[in-house]
Amino acid sequence: MSIRFYLWKKFYQLLFTIILIGIIVAFSASLHTSKADLFHSVLEQIKTFGHSFLHLNEMTIQIGIFSKQTPLWSYLVEPFTYSFIILSSSFICTFTLGILFSYVTYLLTPKMQRVVKEGLFLLQSIPDVIFIFAVQLFIIWLYKKTNILIVDPVAGLKKVYVLPILVVSILPGIMLFQMTFLAIEEESKKTYVEFAKAKGLSNGWILFKHILRNVVVTLFSHSHFLFWLLVSNLLIVEYLFNIHGFFHLLYTTLKTPDVFYVCLLTLFFPFFIIETIFNVVAIKLTGKEQSE
Repeated sequence: MSIRFYLWKKFYQLLFTIILIGIIVAFSASLHTSKADLFHSVLEQIKTFGHSFLHLNEMTIQIGIFSKQTPLWSYLVEPFTYSFIILSSSFICTFTLGILFSYVTYLLTPKMQRVVKEGLFLLQSIPDVIFIFAVQLFIIWLYKKTNILIVDPVAGLKKVYVLPILVVSILPGIMLFQMTFLAIEEESKKTYVEFAKAKGLSNGWILFKHILRNVVVTLFSHSHFLFWLLVSNLLIVEYLFNIHGFFHLLYTTLKTPDVFYVCLLTLFFPFFIIETIFNVVAIKLTGKEQSE
């Protein structure tokens, strides 16, 4: 597949997604109307979304009943930046720890590998909400017992980074480890690995020099799943940790559908661009789109 063809395909996907999100939000915002007026209400909402999308600089937002109208972009920048820092840091942390842990586990004995995989499978089976809530309770319990507060488990008006990044990263990191280790096991069965072992090269050298390079390219195909898992975890973390980030802002815009629509697009665009870049790199390296 050529990169030019792929970029055109992604452009049409982008247009389709923008329209589809608008239709879904417009339909949701029109559910309170009668069946006879539903179609007309949806069309009016879509027209409003189109006007808002073409005049982004004129959009305003009202936070609180007695607050004055504030330009949307001046209010949006701070919570979006805060959440994006947590999200991007969590992605880097997840990717680094997932690959590093896979590397270490591959060098263990088969018995120890089985113990590690079963332990992580048990940990991953815990629902996200319960796991994140348990982390909060553990920090509070540790503080009560030792009077040592490792990190603040509730943000409030303060900006905290360490704990949200770690909590958002853990479960996606386990998923990435499982995918990476499975890819390493499949790659290690190939002929070139057996040939390298026959030459007397160590498992660590073969893994670092040859296998991981091919595995990382394969992991690009799962980048969008990883991103959306991180986003869902961040949504839970912002609520449980009382973080005033992007999702907190998104909740306050539910009663203004056009602002809510623009905020959803603001969330969608960075991930779309990152996924496109990852697949362009994969096409350059392998000659095909990894999500195929």
